[in-house]
Amino acid sequence: MNEKDWLIIHTVWQYQNITRAAEQLFTSQPALSYRLKQIERKLGIALFAESGRSLSFSAQGRYLAQHAQKMLHESQQLRETLRSLNQPRQGELRLGVTSNYAAYRLPEILARFSEQHSGIRVNLVSGLSEEMHQKLQRDEIHAALVKDDYHWRDGKRLVDIDDYWLVSLHPIDLRLLPQLPQIRINHGGHITHQIERWWNANYQLAPRVAMQVDKLEVCLAMVERGLGYAIVSSYQPLSDRLWSMPLQVAGEALKSRTWLLWRHASREASVILPFVEMFADLS
Repeated sequence: MNEKDWLIIHTVWQYQNITRAAEQLFTSQPALSYRLKQIERKLGIALFAESGRSLSFSAQGRYLAQHAQKMLHESQQLRETLRSLNQPRQGELRLGVTSNYAAYRLPEILARFSEQHSGIRVNLVSGLSEEMHQKLQRDEIHAALVKDDYHWRDGKRLVDIDDYWLVSLHPIDLRLLPQLPQIRINHGGHITHQIERWWNANYQLAPRVAMQVDKLEVCLAMVERGLGYAIVSSYQPLSDRLWSMPLQVAGEALKSRTWLLWRHASREASVILPFVEMFADLS
């Protein structure tokens, strides 16, 4: 099936009449009927149902006609995107980024992006991964940098991998960890689940959470003053003053993965794809 075949099916469906469809396609009725027969033989289906002298699509024909409209739309969008990629990149890129990645990794990337694509304005919002994923689903943003791939079926790229560390001002007897004060970062659902896997593999008691904060720098400041221990990812080098230990589950290091998610078929591809190209694919 090529684009001409999709156009033929769509036009016949639109006019529900072979003669009028042939006129619209600038061809003859016999030529159009012959081409429709070829499509039927190629796919092994009947486009039309027997209904006297009137034209009536079969169930297979109706489904194919609906699919033809989608294929023609995608072809048109592809041509527009290819044309736009050959033009100076201009427009607005809306990004949703998990908070710690926005604070510690994104500024350098955005600085290089702005230098290379000065015509693209960046509109940034940060927060929990779940919130950014929801914004992407609702088309409020063009791309998201988040801590899970959420089984995203469109464009996605693994862009960063970090380790998890247990950190404290002084060395810890791990057997006593459930009795010691924990300074907990609000990581969001996916990361919290990862940390709970490690905890549940080692302890039966729940942790004693003394403080809950939303920023990595706040958490580390509390730890450096001896107010408790924390579990953090390696977004930035840890202070030499801190004792630290990498976390493992079943002999494997516990990892924090950052994913870039976006939509391939977006009309804003000319501003999305240059941003995607800033990242190496680690998968």
